[in-house]
Amino acid sequence: MRYSEKMKFWLFDLAHGNLSELEIIKGFIKYYVLYNQTIQNVQDDIHFHTNYGVLGEQTALESLNKALCSYVDYEKE
Repeated sequence: MRYSEKMKFWLFDLAHGNLSELEIIKGFIKYYVLYNQTIQNVQDDIHFHTNYGVLGEQTALESLNKALCSYVDYEKE
């Protein structure tokens, strides 16, 4: 189930920088990719369904992008 307590904890930890890159990737796949969701859905969930604020949203998106880029060995130009 996508909107589970575990997903809420994952979003909290993502927004507060408490996850390793592996935990970020696994959570993103488990709670978003398998449900045909994208990074935009992560941002929307944090923005509209939490009170983590702009800083939490930025932290989450930066961490997620960094983990995904690292996973595929992609370097931004």
